[in-house]
Amino acid sequence: YQPSWFPSLERANDMKNLLTSASLLALCALPAASQDAFDLGQITLFSSLTPTNVNNSGTVVEIVNQQTLTQSGRTRLIDTIDTLPGVSISGNGGMGKKALLSIRGLPNRYIPVYIDGIDMTDPTETQTQFNWGGLLNDGIGQIEVLKGSQSALYGSEAIGGVVNISTQSADRMGQSYRFSSEIGSYNTKSASVFVANKSKRSELALTLSHSNTDGFSAAEEEAGNTEADGHRSNQAILSGNVAATDAVRLGFTLLVQDEAQNIDAGGGAGGDADRPYFTDRTAARVFADVTTGNIEHTFAASTSQTKRNDPGTTRTNTFAGNRTEIEYQGTAKQIGVDISFGAKYSKEDFISQNLSTPSTEQGQFDIASVFGEAQFELNDATDVSLALRQDDHSTFGGFTSGRAAIVRRLSDSTRIRASLGNGFRAPSLYELYGPYANLSLAPEESSSAEIGIEHDYANGASIQATAFYTKIDNLIEWSSGAYNQVDGTSVFKGIEVAGGFALTEAVTVTGSYTYTDAKDRNGSQIKRIPQNNIELGLTTEFSDALTGSVSLSHVAGRAKDGSPTTVMPDYTVVNASIGYDISETTNAYLRIENLFDKEYQTANGYGTSDRAAYFGIRADF
Repeated sequence: YQPSWFPSLERANDMKNLLTSASLLALCALPAASQDAFDLGQITLFSSLTPTNVNNSGTVVEIVNQQTLTQSGRTRLIDTIDTLPGVSISGNGGMGKKALLSIRGLPNRYIPVYIDGIDMTDPTETQTQFNWGGLLNDGIGQIEVLKGSQSALYGSEAIGGVVNISTQSADRMGQSYRFSSEIGSYNTKSASVFVANKSKRSELALTLSHSNTDGFSAAEEEAGNTEADGHRSNQAILSGNVAATDAVRLGFTLLVQDEAQNIDAGGGAGGDADRPYFTDRTAARVFADVTTGNIEHTFAASTSQTKRNDPGTTRTNTFAGNRTEIEYQGTAKQIGVDISFGAKYSKEDFISQNLSTPSTEQGQFDIASVFGEAQFELNDATDVSLALRQDDHSTFGGFTSGRAAIVRRLSDSTRIRASLGNGFRAPSLYELYGPYANLSLAPEESSSAEIGIEHDYANGASIQATAFYTKIDNLIEWSSGAYNQVDGTSVFKGIEVAGGFALTEAVTVTGSYTYTDAKDRNGSQIKRIPQNNIELGLTTEFSDALTGSVSLSHVAGRAKDGSPTTVMPDYTVVNASIGYDISETTNAYLRIENLFDKEYQTANGYGTSDRAAYFGIRADF
């Protein structure tokens, strides 16, 4: 017996793909043409050294594909990622302002970010990390969010997880075009165009995007700050590949982005005067995939550069950071086991200048690494992955990291996953050579564990739960006017639960709850990490052409923040959207953010958007 409100088989399969990844992006998404668009795929490209079916991966990875990104209707990529279980953000204002990501309570500095294999974290930041504030959805094809220690695969910084981003590519043979344009509150205007050509042996894709907004005050308006802080961004992504022979494929990616904005003098509640701020990013990677016998080889070289110019109020600061990497990886596929191995060399340098003093700080280091992984079937129902990595840091010497992961399929619909790993974070160039340098610092070290279970129902519904634990020793903290090593252990632990089901064939409900207990060495709750985070959403099809969605995000239990410390109230934010398919290739939408005009802060002293409405149109042909 199957009740009439159960989804059809086709819709059930689509829903299973959505919920298996535990992605709640649909909660704040722009409606799509139909529920058939919700297919987040089954292959993870980055949770192991070789592509792996998600049902065979022992680590938890959230996969967000291009279709879901398009449906989200959001401009900033981080606003889309924020709806995933275990993920939270804090920001210093609106579009373009500094926005930081945490995974399972681990702050942004423990989460490296890769775009098409290029490490995009900024070597000039006080602690090497990526500023998400200005990265746009446009040009992005897929996101994979890995959780837990990944140093065995990605080396330093990868204690809390890794975000791997793949740029947009053609999804069909021949020429294809995509166009989007949006206008809305705060005099916001944005547009993007995607052009691609794909043949049996080659592919070339280009995305150009622009956004501009008058914005709102970065300093909290409720504190009397009314001067708007605008933002402008231009972004270009060019990628391509060609089969030079049947055994050799060559490819490249080029990314260029420039941002200009105003931030408030002194930041946060420190002032409301104009303060211009500029950021430029460039990155490139070339690669060659070569097949010889049963071994697949990849040779790659990449470079990334971040420049920041902060004229300030009484001085002018400039920052420039560079990273160059050369990597080789080989994969041998044997009967019942995949063996991957490789080596990597990475060099980082930075220079910081105060042009008003004047003064200059600069430094560099390099890391040479060797790594390997074995994936195999223990039996028909059990898959195991074992990874090991040795990093040799020019300043700190060697560090060995490992990871073991296992997935046990109790049935076709029920899986148990577990993993153990350790990791490290080497002190950043700024911590070592900046104005508050401390050359006696040593790497932070971590260990982590997780275990989870997930179940898919016959009607397409799904539920999963994961318990996680990470501890970090030798933490580097700011104290007494410098960065210092401190004794003790910081602990991050909790549980994620996510799932969803179809109320009717036209109405889908999804939700997640994350509890995070993040404590420093003194047992105090870590700032800006909520203990409780709830995401709920409902999507519906009013007709074949008309769809809608409503999402709710509830954050509770945050530590006091700021100086002097301020109680951070709980908050609930609701977003809504409606979309209409004008034709098979064109969709128009209306999105309302902060539907009930809630006043809230993700970081003490910094503003967030009031109720705002945006209208846009997308075409794909």
